[in-house]
Amino acid sequence: MLEKICKFVAGIVEGRDPDLDGHHRRLGQCARAFARYIGCSVEEMELLSIGARIHDFGKLSISEHILNKPARLTASEFSLVKQHTDIGFQLLAPLDIDPRISEIVRFHHENFDGSGYPAGLAGTTIPFLARMTRILDTFDALTTSRPYHLGVSGDEARQLLQREAHFYDPDLLRAFCTMAPAIGQ
Repeated sequence: MLEKICKFVAGIVEGRDPDLDGHHRRLGQCARAFARYIGCSVEEMELLSIGARIHDFGKLSISEHILNKPARLTASEFSLVKQHTDIGFQLLAPLDIDPRISEIVRFHHENFDGSGYPAGLAGTTIPFLARMTRILDTFDALTTSRPYHLGVSGDEARQLLQREAHFYDPDLLRAFCTMAPAIGQ
């Protein structure tokens, strides 16, 4: 049932925003490798992969003009973008899916130091799979060219992640930076 829900959501995303669909697909693949690398259970690997493949689908409710703006967002535009986590979470609510997937969608922008959104969670109060997705999401965003920035190499992205290490779970970040070259990133 979870896989069907994921395919349904992915189909909607693919039809509306092929770039977001590509982002979701890359995260789903990398999530499996990351989960396997750090020794997650098969169940956690599946949940992480599904959550990663739909984590940003709340962005479908945000104007494409704002999401693809080639300049810096205004404070009000950024405030709208930040709502995508709660929007996605609310859209999933009636589906009665594993809460760990909903947590990925809602909390994948929380920072380990408590400076993220939507709830300002910190440290291990951020759900484990959301902490993993935070790293994967940022890495993919850094390495992929978008209208508002050029992608960087995998090596440069890992350096940027390490430079901003206070945002990420330190153990997961260390593992990811060790693993990432092995998956061709």
